[in-house]
Amino acid sequence: MTTARNPNSTRRLKRLNNRQRKKMRVGDYRELGFHLTINLQADADTDGLLDGWLSRVDEADVSFGGHFDGKDKLEGVVFPISQTKITDALRGELIALAASAQRSGNAGSQRAA
Repeated sequence: MTTARNPNSTRRLKRLNNRQRKKMRVGDYRELGFHLTINLQADADTDGLLDGWLSRVDEADVSFGGHFDGKDKLEGVVFPISQTKITDALRGELIALAASAQRSGNAGSQRAA
């Protein structure tokens, strides 16, 4: 029987230097969330989009902090709460949801540490 190894165990992290921890994204260098900017289409249903976006974020047990300028731009950070981790699949799903309501070529997403 094999046991799962914890990449953030104190014993393992002691053996790694700063460069190695940064390259492996463990310890102090874990990626916790990502930054998201959504430029909405002029004729988009903003209330429906915001309700759908926040519902999906709540279902995923993550949090979104940011602002909506009331016209066409939603910007903020998606980050985990409690024991939830933001996987690449969840990140891709949230970005795809945001991309469905934005103008082509005007959106961005960056990982946040």
